[in-house]
Amino acid sequence: MKDQAHSPKLTAMEWKATFALMALVICGSLGTDLHLASMPHIMIYMHTDKAHIELSVSLFLLGMGLSLLVYGPLSDQFGRKPVIAGGLMLAIIGSIAMLVVRDINTFLALRLLQGLGCGVCFGLGRIVIADLFHGLRLASMAAYMGMFATLSPLFAPAIGGYIQQYFGWRANFAVLGVVLLLALWLYWVWCPESNHHKNPHAFTLHGLYYNYKALLQHPVFVGCILINGIAIAATMAYITLSSVMLQGEFHLSPVIYGWVSAVTGLGALVGRMLTPLANKRLGSLRAILLGSCLFLVAGLLLLTAVLISTVSLTLLMVSVFLVMVGQALIAPNAVSRALSSFHDKRGAAGALYGGFQMLIAFISSAVVAVLAFNSSSVLAWSYVLLGILALIVYVTLVRRPL
Repeated sequence: MKDQAHSPKLTAMEWKATFALMALVICGSLGTDLHLASMPHIMIYMHTDKAHIELSVSLFLLGMGLSLLVYGPLSDQFGRKPVIAGGLMLAIIGSIAMLVVRDINTFLALRLLQGLGCGVCFGLGRIVIADLFHGLRLASMAAYMGMFATLSPLFAPAIGGYIQQYFGWRANFAVLGVVLLLALWLYWVWCPESNHHKNPHAFTLHGLYYNYKALLQHPVFVGCILINGIAIAATMAYITLSSVMLQGEFHLSPVIYGWVSAVTGLGALVGRMLTPLANKRLGSLRAILLGSCLFLVAGLLLLTAVLISTVSLTLLMVSVFLVMVGQALIAPNAVSRALSSFHDKRGAAGALYGGFQMLIAFISSAVVAVLAFNSSSVLAWSYVLLGILALIVYVTLVRRPL
């Protein structure tokens, strides 16, 4: 698809590719969002505790992070289509197997498998976008994808709540499997192979070592990985704790929980709408700084309420909303700054960037799951500490000249 810099309009073929890529993007998010309302019910069914069931999100993130380190270079060597198809098949197998699982260890193993598969949606989706679109077309595509990405956290928990209430927890994984299968079909039929410059040495040990070493020696690239990882970690801290916290501590039904959790999607949507204005008024660097400050403000607000024992559902969701706005301000600016200097290592750079931020999110998610003796308190301290870490990374690495 050749660039026509004078016009951002998309052709019919490009619209089909856009729709297929949107399906990929939403599949990656559905893996964490759709089953959230079911987590307390899965915990009861499998006779396990909060720490184990909340590892469902953590292990999914671990699978995504590990797979991203492989998918990018693999697609540089063999092409995007076979790698994306293979990843989606792994996720589909994991979803189908959920229909018969009966113990928590097998359940968690399958969540890891789903993460390994869904990593291809998160990691290669944006690489395919950069392959297919350029100039004004790329800007238009990025805007469409950014807006579409907010649909999963906005509606998936609520949809999952209805599915849980009327059909049970296994139905959520059945729906995920069907959506993944549809995404595979749309991508294979409507999206052409986008890697026209395959590198036969991209997946060799020497090629991986050389590319990753060069990337990790770039301080701004490392800083952007860390600060975006922190941003995702703040989001995942809520996602990990929210289901048991809101349905257990605040006694919400699965359906009401789903609609209350739509605040996360609303915050992301507002953040994405504010990002162009913030970039224009403040510049991309200060927009990242503003996002980091919002984490700290949200954490201090919630922590104050925890310390004086006045935590309410409204205050909790205001804090979550601020964090989601901050994450939306950080994410696009950090990835743009991180990848702007690497034109010859696009697959490796995207893989390393996505992989490390998912691994950071996994570590934070696992920690809060283990420490979740008081979910509100753990969430408050998480926001405070992540806000402080984000500011340190910004000052020491991110704001350095490229």
